[in-house]
This record gives sequence, structure tokens and C-alpha cells, in this order.
Amino acid sequence: MKAAYGPSLWRELTDRLDMAASSFEPMFHYDDGLVLRLVTLCAERLGKPREVLLEDFGTDLVAGFASGRVRRLLRYCGIDYADFLHALDDLPGRVALAVPDIGLPELELTECGPGRYRLACRSRFPGAAHVITGLLRALANEYGALAVLDCAGREGDAEVIDIHLLQEAFAEARGFDLSDTLLAVGGRDA
Repeated sequence: MKAAYGPSLWRELTDRLDMAASSFEPMFHYDDGLVLRLVTLCAERLGKPREVLLEDFGTDLVAGFASGRVRRLLRYCGIDYADFLHALDDLPGRVALAVPDIGLPELELTECGPGRYRLACRSRFPGAAHVITGLLRALANEYGALAVLDCAGREGDAEVIDIHLLQEAFAEARGFDLSDTLLAVGGRDA
């Protein structure tokens, strides 16, 4: 958010919330109440619907300036976008191995037909499916896939995302190499 909208807006928001932190790190855990207040205040200040802002946050986790580690962690989950989608059920457990208290939503993918999926997202954080939608859109671009994603509302205890994978190899995928990941562990972040 700070990178997208500038440090003065970030300072304004953190001052209004009486936050000590000068930034949020994507792989850290924060108080749910603080995060909800920050999202609400940010949406009001920018004149954006909360859902759009949450999708922007999800996109930034993968495509933002400081997203290298998150991007690599996610790209390591599949050789192509369809493979990645099929690995989503296991993603919260995998991430918890690296960051135990992150609290990712429980994800459950259902294949509904050729190239059509429905992702159930269960979280204590309202709007988590919008963050996941932004993240999945950015990852489709990463893999060079053409996909249409739509938050379809609630079904029972889950927020639902409809995914239509139109073309797996629509564009050239962004480069990804396991050696980049191994080097990043040693301190380099590509």
C-alpha cells in the first residue's frame, strides 16, 4: 500500500490508527481488529470499495515491488497454473510450516468441468476471498495463463471464487527457477 499510494498516505493512516508500525510485512501475523480497521480506513480514504482494495492487496503480494519471497513460495507449488490450482488445498499447511502463525484461509478446490473450478475459502477474516482472488489473478499472469476469476459470494461457511481457466499458455510465463529460491534463502531476493 505504501508503495502504491505513497508514504504520506501511509503515515496519515498509521497516525489515525495510532499504529507504532511503519509498515506491514506480508508474512507476519497482525491483530485482526487492527487489520480490519486499516482496510476500512484505507478504503474510505481512497474512495474504493473494500473488496477492490482487498484484491489489490492480494495482487501486491505476488506482483508488488517487495513480493519476491512470496512469489517464489507460491510459484514453487506448481509447474503451470492448473497444477498450482490443484495444490491450493495444501497451501495453508505448506505455508504454516514456514510461518506457523500466518493464518491462511482454509482452501478447498472443486473441479467443475474442463478449465472450470470453484474455490471455497474459509477464514475468520471477512473478505479473505477477495485477497485470494487478487493473488490468483496475479499468479495467472505469472504462469502466462488466461483466467477469469469472480468472487461469487458465500456458500455456507465459505466465501467462493469461481475460476475459469480459458488458456493455459496464453502468454509467456515469467521466469522461475528453483535456484533463485535456493539463492534467496542465502540472502538474495530476486
